[in-house]
Amino acid sequence: MTKHIRVRSASVSMSRRQVMVGVTGLSFAVAFGKSGSAVAAALATERAGKALSPWVSITPDGTITIMSAATEMGQGSMTSLPLIIAEELDADWSKVRIVPAPPIEAIYGNPGFQGMMYTAGSNAVTSYYGPLRTFGAQVRRVLLDNAARKLGVPIEELTTEPSVVVHAKSGRKLSYGDIAAIAEVPAKAPEIKPEDLKKPGQFRLIGRDVMRAELPGKVRCQRCPGPEHALRRRAAGAGGRLGAGQDR
Repeated sequence: MTKHIRVRSASVSMSRRQVMVGVTGLSFAVAFGKSGSAVAAALATERAGKALSPWVSITPDGTITIMSAATEMGQGSMTSLPLIIAEELDADWSKVRIVPAPPIEAIYGNPGFQGMMYTAGSNAVTSYYGPLRTFGAQVRRVLLDNAARKLGVPIEELTTEPSVVVHAKSGRKLSYGDIAAIAEVPAKAPEIKPEDLKKPGQFRLIGRDVMRAELPGKVRCQRCPGPEHALRRRAAGAGGRLGAGQDR
């Protein structure tokens, strides 16, 4: 799937708050060990496995890398955008690794800002929502096509559960990792019609309580991948001067 197809946003849009409920208080509760929400996806520095699209790669062990095109500034977009892809992909969220997308506007640009990679104005989820659902559904279709060939059954007989393709008639299952290991990726992404997307009642992730991917590291004071972080020191009194910096 080497060609990237730009898709206009669907008429139905979602806010970041609707996509990821409980992104503040409940997420902090989960970070400290309370149950009741989906296990957090994790941050990573680079994609791994076979690229099934510019947005998704899957390793043989089932780890799913999803690219995030938004800059994380405390608003949760780094989690929300991959979650939209994961929903239509029917991915096991605990197996997802989120990687910041490279600055390739032709692929990862924000539809709400003329295709620029731009995060501002509470716009990311609303603008990316429709296209990202389509991109996730395209990867799911590629997995289903390959599973149908592997199992020798019509694709219409296959369904998916989180990170698994199921053939109910024979009781056989294939994990996404198993399929990715043998997958043939088409040069052109499959066509996805609006009726091919999930109905809201089928959502497993969107609108549920989901942990923000970067939150556990913040709570535990772990460094996030990428640049080093610094704190500004102030003098204890007026007229004071900085003596020396301190690494921590």
